[in-house]
Order: sequence, then structure tokens, then C-alpha cells
Amino acid sequence: MKARVISKNLADTVLFLGILLIILVISSGLVKPEEGEVYNIVQVTEKKEAFEKEAPDTIDVIFAGNSEVYRTFSPLQIYKDTGITSYCMSDSALRLCDAKELIRASFLDQDPKVIVLEADSVFSEAYPHKDGSAVLTNLLEDIFPVFHYHTLYKAYWPGTGNSDSGKERALRGFVETDEAKPYTGPADYMSVGDPVGINEESRKYLNEIREFCEEQQVPLVIVAAPNAKNWTYSKNEALSEYAEKYGLDFLDLNMHLEDMGIDWEKDTMDGGNHMSFSGSKKTTGFMEEYLRDNFELEDHRGDPAYKQWEEDIREYDLYR
Repeated sequence: MKARVISKNLADTVLFLGILLIILVISSGLVKPEEGEVYNIVQVTEKKEAFEKEAPDTIDVIFAGNSEVYRTFSPLQIYKDTGITSYCMSDSALRLCDAKELIRASFLDQDPKVIVLEADSVFSEAYPHKDGSAVLTNLLEDIFPVFHYHTLYKAYWPGTGNSDSGKERALRGFVETDEAKPYTGPADYMSVGDPVGINEESRKYLNEIREFCEEQQVPLVIVAAPNAKNWTYSKNEALSEYAEKYGLDFLDLNMHLEDMGIDWEKDTMDGGNHMSFSGSKKTTGFMEEYLRDNFELEDHRGDPAYKQWEEDIREYDLYR
């Protein structure tokens, strides 16, 4: 009798584990995105959906990275001044794995001529997992992606996602802010900092981004936004070495503060980490000149196919 009970309990346990395994496999297949690994599936999904609303084959330049991108470069300003179209494929705290997938997604309905990758994300966490050193839990997430992408549903939950207001659409990923907080640290912040290199995981994704751009025959430009809090000359040297090795353009805006007229009293929104609106106008102005001088990008102003850009400039009147 006892043996029969044990046998039944064992059979129930095996049946339960089998059903659980089937549920995990099926649910993993449902939530795992078609693209490669990402860290923040919600933000990546939302950004792709917003980008898909742009008219096909109308975006010339993609700015990819984290919050440094959408606080530094304004596509609407670039268009007003040069007629070059662009889009900020970025969001807060995105990692290089996310940037890679957003860059790949930007080629589905568009034909970008230049990819600009902001440098801050190169020196941030690059792992698609929350903790790159958690070997066992990361292995479990790889075997059963549902544990990694379990928040995917949130991207489609009512009331979530990016606002679809006309102004946010018109800004094409740029985020305008009225905030301003002075940077009060040393003016020579570029001379501060221990030697630093590009870690293995970041180099892996950076290489994949570079190789993808090579396959698309589109130039990849690495740009470091002004960042008095987190940028150092050591980081500049590490990326300069990488760019030279692979024949990439590397533009460090921290080396051009005087050229842009950056005033750390008013041109940062948070004490030196991100640009304020006044700072973004200066960095965007410098970037648009760089794009115009170094790449053959078309001036679309006056083209009926781009009339929405003209209407957005007139309606929101941000750049006089």
C-alpha cells in the first residue's frame, strides 16, 4: 500500500513537472521577441512602435544610445537648419544590446545613410541580463526566455507606453526639458579619471553593431555627448583606439565645448550629466554641421514628401 502511494505521488510529481515544462516552453515562445537579446524589452518595443509611424524611406540619420541621445540631439532642429531628417532611437538606461536591436529595426522600413552611436552606453552595463555575473539565473533565463521577457506584456497594457501626442511625435525621440541645474565641478574634468577600457561584453555588442553597419554599407559614427559627470579622457582614448582600429569616425563633443559655447551654468539640466534645452541647441547645431560637412545628405526642405516636418516646425515653434 505504501509503495503504491509513493508511486502515485511520484507519478503526480512527474506529471506536474511535465505540464510546468510545457507551459514554460510555450510561454517562452510567445514572449520571446523575434529580434536578438535585449535588456529592456518594454522600452525597445515602444520605441520601435513609435518609429514605425514615420513615413517609409524618409529618415537619413539614426541616433542610438541611452538618455544622452534624446537630451543632446534634436531631429526637428537639424531638419529646420539643414533639411536632414533624423530620429533618436534611444531611451533611459538602454544598453548596447538594446541599441543594436533598435539600429537593426531602423532598417526595416527606412534607408538610413548614417548611424550615430552615443558613447556613454559603451561604458555602461552591456549585458541583456539584469546582472551579468549571475550565471545560474542567466542560464535559466536563456533556457526559458519567459523569465527574462516576462514584462513584455506591459508594452501592450492599456495606459502604458509612450505618449502619442503630436508634440512628442514631432520631436522624433528628442525630449525637451525646462530643467536646468549648473555643473559646479572642476572645469578640467576631462583630465580626471583612471585608465579605462571597453569591457568584453560591451566590445561584443559594439562589434556586432559595427559589423551590421558594414553589412548595410552605412557609416557608423561614435559620438560622445558633453558629460562633465561621467566622461574622462581615458574613455576618449579607449574609443579613439577602437575607432582607429576599425576605421570609424569618433567625435568627442567634450573636446569642443568652447566651439559650441557650452556654459555649464545653464546648459545642463542635472549638474553636468545631460544637456538642458539650451545646451541641446548648441550640441545639435554642432552635430548638424558635422553631418553636413562629412556626409552627402540631402536637404529635404521644400519637398512635398516631407511637409509634415515643415508643419511640425511651424506648429511647435521651438527653434526661432
